Amino acid sequence: MKLNLTNEKISILKKLLLLCIIAFLIEVIVFNITSYRILFGKYEKKELKEFNFLYNQDGKAFIEFPDLNMKVGTVNLLFENIKDVTEYKIYFSDDTSSEYNGLNSKKYIPSYNKSKYMPLYLSGNARGLVVSIDSNIYDDENFKGIIVNDTIPFEFNFIRFIIFLGIMTSIYFLNTLNIFNEKYSYFNMKQEVILLLILAMFFGVLTFINTYSANEEENKVYNELFVNALEKKQVYLIEKPSEEFMKLEDPYDDLTRRELKRDKDYLWDTAYYNGKQYIYFGILPALISFLPYHLITEKYLQISIVIFIFSILVLILLKEILTKIIKIFFDEVEFKIVVYSLITLCSGSLVLYLNGIPRVYELVIIAGLYFVLQGIYFILKSIEFDRKKYLNIFIGSLCLALSVACRPTDLFASLLILPYLIYMLIQNIKNYRESPKSFYKLILAVGIPYITVGLSLMYYNYIRFGNVFEFGAKYQLTITNMAKLGSRVFSIPVGIATNLFSIPNFILKFPFIVNHNNLIEFYGYYYIENMIGGVFIVAPICFMNFKILNINKNIQNKKLKTIINSLLFVGLFIAVLSVAMAGSNQRYLADYAWMIILSGILIYITIYNSLKTDEGSKIYKKMFAIITVYTFLLGICSGIVSEKSYLKSNSPDIYYKTEYTVCFWE
Repeated sequence: MKLNLTNEKISILKKLLLLCIIAFLIEVIVFNITSYRILFGKYEKKELKEFNFLYNQDGKAFIEFPDLNMKVGTVNLLFENIKDVTEYKIYFSDDTSSEYNGLNSKKYIPSYNKSKYMPLYLSGNARGLVVSIDSNIYDDENFKGIIVNDTIPFEFNFIRFIIFLGIMTSIYFLNTLNIFNEKYSYFNMKQEVILLLILAMFFGVLTFINTYSANEEENKVYNELFVNALEKKQVYLIEKPSEEFMKLEDPYDDLTRRELKRDKDYLWDTAYYNGKQYIYFGILPALISFLPYHLITEKYLQISIVIFIFSILVLILLKEILTKIIKIFFDEVEFKIVVYSLITLCSGSLVLYLNGIPRVYELVIIAGLYFVLQGIYFILKSIEFDRKKYLNIFIGSLCLALSVACRPTDLFASLLILPYLIYMLIQNIKNYRESPKSFYKLILAVGIPYITVGLSLMYYNYIRFGNVFEFGAKYQLTITNMAKLGSRVFSIPVGIATNLFSIPNFILKFPFIVNHNNLIEFYGYYYIENMIGGVFIVAPICFMNFKILNINKNIQNKKLKTIINSLLFVGLFIAVLSVAMAGSNQRYLADYAWMIILSGILIYITIYNSLKTDEGSKIYKKMFAIITVYTFLLGICSGIVSEKSYLKSNSPDIYYKTEYTVCFWE
């Protein structure tokens, strides 16, 4: 069989081979630079097993290796019987100082050989070294000494090689292959494969973050205790609070509970009402996943697994909604812009962040987000196709209604479809004489789902709290007294500034960002905890929304204009509502971030398509490329950091292996 290779294909293969060679050389030379630390220069290898114990301080033992008087390029710590990750630090005295100066600390990972070595860059000879290790390691005689000037092992990291090669290949393809400059077509299989590969990339990152961040020991109230209650066909938990708790004058005041033990005298973040404890988190995820699994297997399903499944579905739906809107409302969009849009939308949606701390809080958010997006998808299908229009409206309305059973805030996501439903209603009234069935089909398609789900939730609320509109937040056992918390109107500007425009705290150390609780000065109670950054800063494409007035003046397609305005203003409305009802926490942003990002993307595409010069198009395209890379990297870093660095605390070996893989110079 002869291979039919054109000159263009041969050229691409040659470039790919060259990229492989470059990636290989960078992995061997640059990413393993520490392995060559003592290659040039006269370094004497020496094993030191005699040392002086200096003192213990703050749980650390300080051990001295005096009178070295030799060049030291590397230090290899000798530990025995160490199973867990442990920190060590080295202090040195060289020609610049007779006193000991400290270096940055490092983590010793038993399963990762390179972590046991530290490259040193000293001035002249080292007079002496001091090693700081955990006191219990020294007390148990697990520290045996050090080896100076031992060669740091060479490691060809295949995963790092593939990732770096993938990055270079992607940049090359984006700038050379014609397919990225072609018009996007919903039915172009090559383009569809590329978009699916982008999703596959997100699935890989998602799997890594979710798997190593999971800590099921903290997640038993919802997926075990609540499931046990539902199995017994009751809406309150079997577990009762202690007598001491029930005797409190005001159990909702956190200060009065200080003497009691959380999760023993009472369950944290449950709703307490008339002597019983209730789950105020949405019931739907329990009904469709945790309870059936338990009834079938007699085991309890992990929350992190359900979050992962919903996250996969959310990413798929984000892709489908984006491409469907483009297909319906844009005659011509460059495929490269669609690629940038998909990466930005998936990265900025905070799906990765939610998987970095997979608990019940994040579960109900991602579940609600799934049902909202699934509903929007079917509504878009009803716009696209007349066939089965009312069936699609029915399913879409049902999904949007069900989202409220996950997270009550999602009720307001239904405002997104309100203009379309009003338009449909007006058209059906106008054509009532010709087609009365269409009018009744619309009423039933929208009314049945919302009324059925609404009445069910009202009944559920009534049998718990005696109020059809009370979801349980008023009786929540949390950090503040929700029942007595007054009006927070004056805190709304502060919250909006935080949730939309707060700037991430970037650092020059893996994972390069840290959580912050920065708030504009406000003299009143306002809840803020562990923010990464505001929606507009996490995904700067959102700044395109400031062009909304120009878009409203110049855009011709009224339906597209309605979609853009609905996404932006419903997103902002939910943002204000979130601030007024809850406060600032990065996970809250996931309810509406996708709306503001998507409206920004649609405005960008509209403006980009209207540009009349190649120069302007190039500038806009480069701007979007930079925004995409920034949003993607920040999305990954935020997933690793999450709210409480779960990946670091639950899988320290993986976390620090990742750190040393990325920060190859350490």
